[in-house]
Amino acid sequence: SIPSGSATPHRQTKWFLQFTTTLIIITTILLLTMISADNATTNALTITTFNILAPVHRSMNDLNHRESEREDWWRPRAEGVADYISQKFSNSDVILLQEWWFDERFNTVFDSVMGDEFERVAERRPGPAGDGNEAGMTTTMRADGMCCLVRKKGKLELVKSEKVLTGPQRIAQIIQCRERRSDGEDGRSVLIANSHLSFPGNLDPIINNQRQAKEAGIILDAISKASAEWGRDTKSFPENECLEVVCGDFNSDSCGLAAALVESPPHNFVNCASAAALGAQCDVGGKVNIGVTHRNHLGERVSVDHIFLRLAQRNEVEKKKSRFQINRRNGVAARQQRQPMRDRCAALAFGFLDAKGTRILSVRRGNIHLEGSTVLSDHRPVTAKIAWPRRPRPKRKEELTSAIYMNVTRPLDPLEPAWGIVD
Repeated sequence: SIPSGSATPHRQTKWFLQFTTTLIIITTILLLTMISADNATTNALTITTFNILAPVHRSMNDLNHRESEREDWWRPRAEGVADYISQKFSNSDVILLQEWWFDERFNTVFDSVMGDEFERVAERRPGPAGDGNEAGMTTTMRADGMCCLVRKKGKLELVKSEKVLTGPQRIAQIIQCRERRSDGEDGRSVLIANSHLSFPGNLDPIINNQRQAKEAGIILDAISKASAEWGRDTKSFPENECLEVVCGDFNSDSCGLAAALVESPPHNFVNCASAAALGAQCDVGGKVNIGVTHRNHLGERVSVDHIFLRLAQRNEVEKKKSRFQINRRNGVAARQQRQPMRDRCAALAFGFLDAKGTRILSVRRGNIHLEGSTVLSDHRPVTAKIAWPRRPRPKRKEELTSAIYMNVTRPLDPLEPAWGIVD
C-alpha cells in the first residue's frame, strides 16, 4: 500500500503547475494589453481645431482700423501663426481652421511654411461687400471663411470639401477624407464638419442659444446627409464604418444648447474634452484641463472651442433612415418617429465609441497668450487624439455594432460606471 503522506508532494506539484500556468496567462494578457494600448497610441488619429483670428476681424489701435489694412500689421502675426501650426501640430492628421483670410498674400505666407507638409482646401463665406471685405471687392463674398489642412504624409487623404450655409453670411465646411493605407486594402472614411457658430450678440441669452442650436442642427443635418451618401456608395467606399467629427468655434460652452443638441439622441456625438476629463477622474492618467480657449472682444474669457466624435456604421445608418419618415403638410416637413428612440449609451461618456477599441485617448489645449501686442490669436487650439483600430471583420455581425451595450444603456449620470447598470 502507498502511505497517505506521499500524495502531498503530488498535490503541491499540481498546484504549482496550475499557479504557474495561470501566472503565464495573466502575464501574457497584460503584455498584449500593453502592446495594444501602445499601438492604439502610436496609430492614433490626431485632429486639431483652431480659430486663427482673420486680419479683417482684428482691431488695431481703435475700432476704426483693421489689421488687414496694412501688410506690416498683418504679416508678422500671419507668419507667427503659420510657424506655430507647423511646429506644434506637425503630427496632426487634420487641422480645422476658422476665420481663414482669402488674401493671396496671406495664402502665400502659409504655403511657404506648410505647403510641403499639408494639403489645403478652403470655403469662403458669402455676404455683401462692406465691412470685413477686401478694399475694392465687387463680389458678394466675405473676405474670410473656413480652411482644412490635411497632412500629406498623415493617416488621411483628402477626398472633397463643400460648404453649407448655416445663417446669413455664415457657413460650415463639410470635408470628406479617407484613411490612407499602404497594404492595398480600402481605407475607411472620415467626415468632418468644420464649424463656426454665430456670436451671442443679442441681449437675450435665450435667443442666442436658440440661434446657435439652429445652426448646429443645420450642420448635423449636413453631416448626416453626407453619411447617408457614404452609406449608399458601397462601390466607392466599401468599408463598413465611418468616423464623424463636428468641431470648431461654437461661441458657447459645452453647457449651451448647441453642444447639448450635438450630444443628444439621435445624434449621440461625444464631447472629447468631457470624455477625457471623466476618464482622468477614474484613472491615474494625469489632469485634463481644457479651460479657457477664447478671449472675446468684450474681454470675456470663455471655453468655446470643441471637438465632438461619433462612429457611424453602415447597418446603423440604414436603421436611422428606416426609423424616420418625412411627411409634408402644407409645405412643411414633419419628422415622425416610427419606433422608440434608443437611450444614449453610458460608455460614450468615457469616450468609448465602440466595443473594439475606438476611443478618445486625450484632449489638449494649446497654451498661447490671448491678449497683448504679440498675440497669435484670440483663440487657443484644441487637439484630440483618437484610437481607431482596424480589426479583422468578426464572424458575428453584431460585434461590429454598439449592440453590445443594448441592455446597459441609460441616460448619462456622473456617478454611473462606463458599462452602465445591468438590469
